Amino acid sequence: MKRLLIISVSLLTIISCGEINSFSESDYSNTDWRRLKLKGKVKAIKEIKFIAVGSFSEIVNGERVKHIYNKEFLFNLDGFKIEQNDYIPDGTLANRIMYLYQNNQLVEYNEYDSQGLLFGTGKYEIGEDGNPKRLNYKTSDGRYNWSETYKYDDDNNIIEVDHFRTENSLDSKEIYTFNDDGFLSASELLRDGELVSKNSFTTDKDGSRTEMIYGADSSKYTYIYNYDSKGNWVKKIVFKNDSPSGVLIREIEYFN
Repeated sequence: MKRLLIISVSLLTIISCGEINSFSESDYSNTDWRRLKLKGKVKAIKEIKFIAVGSFSEIVNGERVKHIYNKEFLFNLDGFKIEQNDYIPDGTLANRIMYLYQNNQLVEYNEYDSQGLLFGTGKYEIGEDGNPKRLNYKTSDGRYNWSETYKYDDDNNIIEVDHFRTENSLDSKEIYTFNDDGFLSASELLRDGELVSKNSFTTDKDGSRTEMIYGADSSKYTYIYNYDSKGNWVKKIVFKNDSPSGVLIREIEYFN
């Protein structure tokens, strides 16, 4: 079953750092720029994944990672994500997601295949606080029909995601914990009430370095970031058990 958690992001993105400039806190607090911890008026981000290659004391980009999509995100001037494009390593489009908003609230997304044919639609129910509280998803052929519900903390971070096979049949639960600096500190996956895995995170106050202990096999992942002039990271080096394993490059375009 293909599941897309649209309003949140991957753990590796959640733990990146940054804060917006030239926006009031009230304007910025509920945007995707804030959720992705971006600085400045970001128009587009393209992420490309490489295998890490060590050259003496320098770590450089190797081959592009196979079987993993490279992603492109497009934003509007209000700081909301309006489009996501997934590419296979040779640059061919694999699928596209288009987001629909009403009064700056995400209400729907549509997913298309590489030929532009509609694959599935997700519709959100909005809570009184303005945050999506439930996602109902259906594929265009009716094969998949599932839903998710969300809980938030006082800072609008997602702290719980419940996945349902059908409307009321709980399949699994994700729980997220954040520290006082707003960085992810722990994540848990539960199924049938039993803990499946638990990951822990340690992040420097400026977010320049993060460590994750992967609960499934106790592997340690370390992330080190390089930044552009706006303060957004443009290169992330991934270490597994202190050995370089991957490099993620971000090409960022800003609104004028």
